[in-house]
Amino acid sequence: MNMRTKAFLLMSLLLLSLTCLSSCSNDDDDNNAGKSDIIGTWYLVGASDGWGGYKEYKEGEITITFTPNGDMLIKNKRKDQQPIPTGTRQYNFADIEKSIYSSKPRHGISWGFLTYGYVFKDGILELDAEAYDAPGYTLKYCRPIKKYDYI
Repeated sequence: MNMRTKAFLLMSLLLLSLTCLSSCSNDDDDNNAGKSDIIGTWYLVGASDGWGGYKEYKEGEITITFTPNGDMLIKNKRKDQQPIPTGTRQYNFADIEKSIYSSKPRHGISWGFLTYGYVFKDGILELDAEAYDAPGYTLKYCRPIKKYDYI
């Protein structure tokens, strides 16, 4: 191989490497959904207790519907009503100024006394309470909301 061919191969590899590195996605790209994307019905598919425990749930066992008027409707078919009992709660959107995980601002949704940071990724909504010992929830999108869901 002559020097010109070696230089060409080296430059080609360098260009290929730069192209691959610049095309890698950032986690923020997965969280580009807006607040209106939460409106609808979700299956609760997993919940953590904040201390390392995580329990999975069957699709349809627990549904959570976020309505446009700020109601969160929970239907829990489990006898023990864990981890979130059936009922209606009020929710609102609240931005988190500084995440404990990244020190950056995050979008949040609040009900009760906790604000949960949220991330959308691959059709899944992850909610975490911005505290290492607080519960977190994994929701899978079920369907858009229908008027009869909340009247």
